[in-house]
Amino acid sequence: MKQAVRHHRFYRMQGLLILTAVMLFELVIMDTNLSHAEGNMTLTLKSSAFDNGNPIPAKYTCEGEDISPPLTWEGVPQTARSLVLIVDDPDAPDPKAPKMTWVHWVLYNIPPDVSSLSEGMTSAKLPPGAKEGLNDWKRMGFGGPFPRSA
Repeated sequence: MKQAVRHHRFYRMQGLLILTAVMLFELVIMDTNLSHAEGNMTLTLKSSAFDNGNPIPAKYTCEGEDISPPLTWEGVPQTARSLVLIVDDPDAPDPKAPKMTWVHWVLYNIPPDVSSLSEGMTSAKLPPGAKEGLNDWKRMGFGGPFPRSA
């Protein structure tokens, strides 16, 4: 129970803006409207490696090089103190029979002036101050999805 309380507080910390990339076998790139003290705004997350709704190239899956895709975002409010990126798969292991949400990558304390992460991001290459959390493989770093059969 204590861990669940800590988990809940983590997501409610003021001043954090959460970027969430939903990783299905096709990554859904965010274009989310957020209500904020500054008014309504749009936060957009993109990858130059593939288009919205298209399959993730094998290079970024666990059967390929298993590296993180390049990501860029825009629309961060000027009052943000840090950013969080959570890449998850809400319908693992199969969209037709989802059983769980699988977390592929957790980054936090990303400086708000950072607007991109390069391909193959590792702990050593993170922006200054940024940290990694455990993914559902119980390790740090990006872990790509398993390609789904057609």
